[in-house]
Amino acid sequence: MAARRILLTIIGLLSVVILIGSLSAGVVAFLLITNRPVDQKLLVLGPNRRLAIVDRQGVAQVLAEDASPELFRYPALAPDGSRVAYISQQGNTSVLRVIHLQSGTRTELYRSTTNPPLYMVWSPDGRYLSFLSNRGVGGLGVHIVPSDGSRDAELISVSPSSLYVAWQPNSSSLLVHIGGSIFEDGRVITVQPGRQQPLHEVTDPGFFQVPAWSVDGESFFYVAQPPIEGPPTVDKVESVLTRVKVGEMQPQVLAREPMAAIIFGRSPQSDEIAYTTVGPDGFGPLKLVALDGSVRTLSAADDDVVAFFWSPDGQQIAYLTPAGRSDSGLTQLRWQLVGREGNNPRTLTTFTPSQEFLAQINFFDAYALSFDLWSSDGHALVYGTNDGVYVFDIRRGTAVRRSDGVLGMWIGGREEVGDRR
Repeated sequence: MAARRILLTIIGLLSVVILIGSLSAGVVAFLLITNRPVDQKLLVLGPNRRLAIVDRQGVAQVLAEDASPELFRYPALAPDGSRVAYISQQGNTSVLRVIHLQSGTRTELYRSTTNPPLYMVWSPDGRYLSFLSNRGVGGLGVHIVPSDGSRDAELISVSPSSLYVAWQPNSSSLLVHIGGSIFEDGRVITVQPGRQQPLHEVTDPGFFQVPAWSVDGESFFYVAQPPIEGPPTVDKVESVLTRVKVGEMQPQVLAREPMAAIIFGRSPQSDEIAYTTVGPDGFGPLKLVALDGSVRTLSAADDDVVAFFWSPDGQQIAYLTPAGRSDSGLTQLRWQLVGREGNNPRTLTTFTPSQEFLAQINFFDAYALSFDLWSSDGHALVYGTNDGVYVFDIRRGTAVRRSDGVLGMWIGGREEVGDRR
């Protein structure tokens, strides 16, 4: 493969859905991983545009029957588990609403026929909701709106290509990755609701998707691209996982990966960073940047890690690898489990994912907040398959079909670790 073709492959990887092939991308948003109390109920999307709460016995309480059927317009639970934001579709009009799960009260936050909303993420204090919109003239916008509907949604930034965001743990500002890499005039900024000018800005982003805040909210993580001379070629591409302390803007290099993108996620309990790579040869292994600055590989040597999810206690990581095709030719995935110390990975189960679950995991770092795939006690995983929503009991090693539907998430209040100071 020619160098230029490899470079273009890397540059375009964040706007191409790798697993689905025919899906269009250019979407999506946020990394704030949290600690959760015990939860037993699921929020399930589908079938037939239905949004429902499903208990352990599979009994469903329907919340809405007009949920948008389009990919990436998935519901998002409030941090305390009391409300859910969802997008309804009424003809060519898209409406963003919040439902209070106890009272059933509905609050409309945004409505558009030209700039439909997609991926939503709550601020940690539950006062705001951020979301993206497809712009009528192309590209994406990122908005912030009070979750009580007291003010109209504020458009805070637009991009001709990608947008990814992460709320600061104290909910005071939003970290926004705009427009991809430095080769695409990308940048990373921090903005506050109601303030037009960014507080901070870095202009050397490399190939990555979602930035992240530190546990204490005083630093942020992103991937930088070192300066190059002359035209870009594949041998000049280098992804540098970097930590920046807010106010000082003195970068700390954590890891370097040549000729590949870095897709990363912070532990819910510390500033340890797990990451995988995507390059011309496909997906890479799962690696961990420990608190002492060392980098070690956690996954098996031959595992191509397409997505990963931290357990709530930060001690384990569940990750997904390709598992070939089913007898009917459908994509299959395999759940693997590994401890943060890098013990031998354990195979959990192989399944045929739903189209919606495949779309979700292509942006797994962005969906780490909005979809709680781990139960709060760390004993179970939920995932969508082509024949329903399943729960895998890690202690028993068994998978049980819980409900009809295409996607599921655990319902439970959340406490952001950064708020414990």
